[in-house]
Order: sequence, then C-alpha cells, then structure tokens
Amino acid sequence: MDMKKITILLGILILVVLTACTADNSFFTDPNGNKYKYKLELTGTLPNAKIESKYIILTNDKTLTFDKVAQSMYSSNSTDSNGIHYYLLLSE
Repeated sequence: MDMKKITILLGILILVVLTACTADNSFFTDPNGNKYKYKLELTGTLPNAKIESKYIILTNDKTLTFDKVAQSMYSSNSTDSNGIHYYLLLSE
C-alpha cells in the first residue's frame, strides 16, 4: 500500500473517531459510552525523537501532561499507568 493511501485511510479513521466522540452537556463521550470532562491537546518530544509529538485525549483529569500520558503508554513498568485514565483520540 502506498503512502498516499495510508495517509487517506488514517485521515478517514481520525474523522470517524472524532465524530464518534461528541460533546453532550459539557461532556465528551468516547465510542464506548464513557464520559469525560476535558479534551486536551498535549505536545512534547519523546526520548530519542527528532520531532515533536502530539496527543489529543479525552480525560477527567485536566492536570495530565504529555510526559505522564507518554509514560503510561510506552513504559514497561505497569505501575506507570496506575491512576491515569484517558481516551486517546489522536497520536501524531
């Protein structure tokens, strides 16, 4: 599959996910029906990365940082994700 087709498919997937997560009375709902108070756009640079990354998440914790979310996703230590609850809408 060439890069153009992959890019188009990713774009469609992102639109489907964003459409599925609608605002309802100051809450955002993920496709599983879970409700969140905040939609956050977090940016930062992962270790050994040359460019900045971005995450768009739904959460009830507005104090979450890029580093906390990244660590919860990529750490081999399972306790790094304890107490961190979010729904990932986009990672780029």
